[in-house]
Amino acid sequence: MKLSRDDEGSAIVEFVVLALPLFVPIILYFGVIHENSSINSDLHNLARQSARAFITSPDDANEFSRMQSLVQVFVQRVFIPHGINEVPTIAVECAATPCLTPDARVKVTASITRSHQSLGGFLRFIPIPQSYFSASDIQIVDAWR
Repeated sequence: MKLSRDDEGSAIVEFVVLALPLFVPIILYFGVIHENSSINSDLHNLARQSARAFITSPDDANEFSRMQSLVQVFVQRVFIPHGINEVPTIAVECAATPCLTPDARVKVTASITRSHQSLGGFLRFIPIPQSYFSASDIQIVDAWR
């Protein structure tokens, strides 16, 4: 009778001692995966919107200024609320010269280099490398230009 009373609560202690240290790294890992997925999704959306702004420009003089204003709005309304403080870079590749030739392909690539902040406490000695994210989208200039 006395032995059965001594075992009360031992399952809870085993769970706390064994399972919780295994769950903490998994939760941290899922957090990093979610953050990277969010950044990739936002960059792909930016690349798609930038390519669309580029090919719908009325003339060759306005295409880059339209893209820059789009990037500024995108940074303020999407990146900063999602905790991304870096400004993306945009690269444009045209299949024809001039870029806005009818039926020409335009590839826009949005990229960002994310430097992580160091961990605190006893984990401050763990180096965290920079992460590079890139997304691209291809749009075709309309034939009736």
